[in-house]
Amino acid sequence: MIDLTATSGLPLTLHEDDPHLGVWLPDGLQPGRLLVRKLAELRRSLEDPNAEGPGPAYWMYNGVAYFSAADTRGVYNWRYDLTVLPPGRYGEEYARTAGHYHALIEGTEPSWPEVYEVLHGEALFILQKAADPTAGPQDARIEDVILMRAGSGSKAMLPPNCGHWTVNVTGEPLVICNWISADFSSYYESVEQAHGPCCYVKVGPDGPLYQRNRGYAHPPAHLRHARPVEAPELGLRADQPIFRALHERPEQWRYLCNPSAAPVDLFRAIEIIRTDPFPA
Repeated sequence: MIDLTATSGLPLTLHEDDPHLGVWLPDGLQPGRLLVRKLAELRRSLEDPNAEGPGPAYWMYNGVAYFSAADTRGVYNWRYDLTVLPPGRYGEEYARTAGHYHALIEGTEPSWPEVYEVLHGEALFILQKAADPTAGPQDARIEDVILMRAGSGSKAMLPPNCGHWTVNVTGEPLVICNWISADFSSYYESVEQAHGPCCYVKVGPDGPLYQRNRGYAHPPAHLRHARPVEAPELGLRADQPIFRALHERPEQWRYLCNPSAAPVDLFRAIEIIRTDPFPA
């Protein structure tokens, strides 16, 4: 049993001896609404749809908590979720989520941003910006791909208009949480058509290897490597779980519902550490 209280700010435990890697509150209570992503569903977004690997693919606890606040500019509604990914691989790929884009906020240009926090393990977040997220892989022009590694306690910003995938690059369970607008919706079709992101994260002899997904006709010129950094103006501090941070100062988190309310550029929370040519 792994105690997640210190990293999450909630009395959560991960039962790693449970084949379903269950997350529980005291008295055996299940947090939120449990959704199980089956391997059969994940296959649509894998490089090799016939690959074997962990099944179920991962578990999502949606709506662990909701929070609302208001000011003179509007009402803000947030949702807090948990996701658990097992270790392993699907063919040559590390275990990962199916990935998706967020729909555009009604009447505006950007999509909803999101903030993740790693509660246990280590994640590699793939951020992929497309000129048109709804375009099929032969038409989509990918403008940017960022690979951001984040260890336990790290807060990961997912800026607007970035499709995203979470990859478990270790041999232990990965537990992440997130705050997002309670009004958001996801778009999966284009990434399923392309069989995942335009850059696959594969198992190499010394760690992750990166390979182009040739299902995309127009990849970017470069692959950027990054790490998350503190951004106190956005509520992202190393010494405070995001669950508590939003409850204590909701005004700092309005940007999740209205990106124009952000006091600084959301990329302030992402530090680029290296830029490589995109894999050939």
